[in-house]
Amino acid sequence: MISLLDFSLILMVIAFIPCIYRIIVGPTIPDRVIALDALTTVIIVMLGAYSYGKHSAFFMDVALVLAVISFVGTVTISKYLDEGVVL
Repeated sequence: MISLLDFSLILMVIAFIPCIYRIIVGPTIPDRVIALDALTTVIIVMLGAYSYGKHSAFFMDVALVLAVISFVGTVTISKYLDEGVVL
């Protein structure tokens, strides 16, 4: 019998497919940046679900660090694409 947690992790792995496709094929750089941001969001949710399933706070720490790095990276890339410099 498959649990709800396992089912949600499977759906999140399936959610990888459109993100990977848009990162590879994306017609513009902003499309690729948004797809990468969506991919990291899916990974963060997967880490949270896995952390809940394993009763370990370590993975939540990893998810928090990944969220901060993803946010800063997305803002930096967006500013670079908009203005041409990052200051």
